[in-house]
Amino acid sequence: DGTATVVVDLEAHDQGIYTFSFPISSRTLPSSNISVTYRLHHPGRVVRNHSNAPRCCVFALIVGIDKYASSTIPNLRGCVNDAQTMRAFLTNRFNIPEKTSGATRDAILRTFRTHLIENPDIENGDTMIIYYAGHGSRVKAPDSWPSTDDKIETFVPHDERWKDVQGELVHGIPDRTIGLLLSQLATAKGNNIVCIYLLYRSAKITQLGSLTRVSDPPNILPILRYVDTPTPIPEHLDQELWASSRMPGTVPSPLDTSYELMDSHTLLAACRYQQRARECISTITGSPCGALRGIGPLNRVTYAELLDMLPTLPDQDPQCEGANKRRFIFQGGMCEPAESLSCAVRVKEDGTLKVDVGSMFGVVVGTQFVSEKDPQTDPDRVFVAVSVDLNSAILMARVPQVLPTGTRLVVAHWKNEAAMMKVYIQPDEDLPLSASDLLVPRTTPRFLVVDSRDTADLVIKRTSKEEITLTRLDAHLARYDTPDVLLNVSAIAHIPYVLDSIGRFNYFLAKHNTQDVLDLGRDVQLEMHRLTGEFGFRVPDTEFGNMVVDGEVRFQLDPEAKYGFAICNYSKYDLFPYLFYFDPATYSIDAWYLPESKTMAAPLPARGDSDVPPAQITIGYGTGSVYAFQFVVPDGINKD
Repeated sequence: DGTATVVVDLEAHDQGIYTFSFPISSRTLPSSNISVTYRLHHPGRVVRNHSNAPRCCVFALIVGIDKYASSTIPNLRGCVNDAQTMRAFLTNRFNIPEKTSGATRDAILRTFRTHLIENPDIENGDTMIIYYAGHGSRVKAPDSWPSTDDKIETFVPHDERWKDVQGELVHGIPDRTIGLLLSQLATAKGNNIVCIYLLYRSAKITQLGSLTRVSDPPNILPILRYVDTPTPIPEHLDQELWASSRMPGTVPSPLDTSYELMDSHTLLAACRYQQRARECISTITGSPCGALRGIGPLNRVTYAELLDMLPTLPDQDPQCEGANKRRFIFQGGMCEPAESLSCAVRVKEDGTLKVDVGSMFGVVVGTQFVSEKDPQTDPDRVFVAVSVDLNSAILMARVPQVLPTGTRLVVAHWKNEAAMMKVYIQPDEDLPLSASDLLVPRTTPRFLVVDSRDTADLVIKRTSKEEITLTRLDAHLARYDTPDVLLNVSAIAHIPYVLDSIGRFNYFLAKHNTQDVLDLGRDVQLEMHRLTGEFGFRVPDTEFGNMVVDGEVRFQLDPEAKYGFAICNYSKYDLFPYLFYFDPATYSIDAWYLPESKTMAAPLPARGDSDVPPAQITIGYGTGSVYAFQFVVPDGINKD
């Protein structure tokens, strides 16, 4: 008769549910009448049977706020619509069960913890989505809170500026609180986390901003999703969260670095630092949902690629930030990076070829490239660099040829002996090792075998069938009296690849500025500080001051001490700084600070006046970091 009766089983803790979506099959008419009966069960009774349904591995916390309780906060128009659109997309695509509640401060923080951090249904590797559409704000930071400009960023919950049940004034949710919750979530459930925030973007609201949609209608004045907050935030706000983070087991890493900066989550933003999100209620074609609907399978598009699909908007520069931005959308898998120095080639109008690798990687005039897919180096299919810039090179083919679409090239011969690491093989009759054992098929590695120890940067000796010893002689490392490195190598065939990686380490360690534009140490300074204070409140210890002296830091090891770094810009240039940690003990290179996006404003602005303190970026303390650094030395070594 066209009528369906649906019984909705509620457990006691589900009584706040008031929104449901019912699937309409192909045999059900849209005009069918549906009667809903609510039936409350005893809390101990299991009322949901998931045995026949596929497990849902996507969990979302979606917040949309249009109406604010305080008359001093302007209401918005499109935030709830944005949130409902995202909710509809996720429930239709992933069959996520729904539960709704009010967007008060307490509800947002409580739901973040119960639905995400403490949710037993979430397994490591599941996708977790945090979506917020509403006002953002800035407010003066309490004196003891780390901040770069005495300001912090906040989310504005529905009940901000009202009083809670205890009669206390309700404040915004600080960026540091959100950052702490994200770090705890990553520690508990893994770092497959994506945040999408639609609000005003200033400095460091988890380093994310807004995703706005289309150009503003000519007859509607855009509403900024931003409100000033004149009332200071109390110093003790959310102290119970920070206290719990210091409890044993909450942050398990002994080195205070459970997840490094920008590694705990992926951030999407359609506007960069200090741009503001404007509301528009006309269409949603420019929103992330509009882009998501048109891309088909999500396991073929990364977060970084998704942002390229958003339309260009006035005064809006899309951003994608985070160490995992190459991860497929809402998936656990990562898009594998291309082979080292594998580069796409573009054909210019004059017939020459351009690749986006240059002198920074060791390419010089004469460097030879071949197709990545060629099994052998055919002399007629070699491409030679004829012009080289810092980040690109122009190539000429030895023999004119047509390259298939999508061709990628790799370096066959560097032709840059000065950039090659010189390796001397220590003779050993019992465990011989020859130059032929160090050949790499098809390509020239970043090292050369030399006949004399006096001209070598590295001495290699085979000490057992699966072990080699490396003695460092290069000028950059030998002066620090670094110990020999003992490596386990399962087969001789692996040795050249190990040496190639070491050659790459040495090459980038030796890179330096050859121009006089900036003076490192005068125009740009790196500071290292021992920190004092509790977790979340650490600041430089003035008793120690800046530990960098003449470009070096030497200190007695204290395994309990916490450290942080600051990059300071005294120059007249806006800068994009990078900070890398080179570990000679393992020949590893770790990125400790990277600019969040290539399209963002310079994160380290020029110093405007000599009387004004220089702009600085802090790593390990302050608003941009949760965890400090600690240093250890390998077992059996007392100097490193």
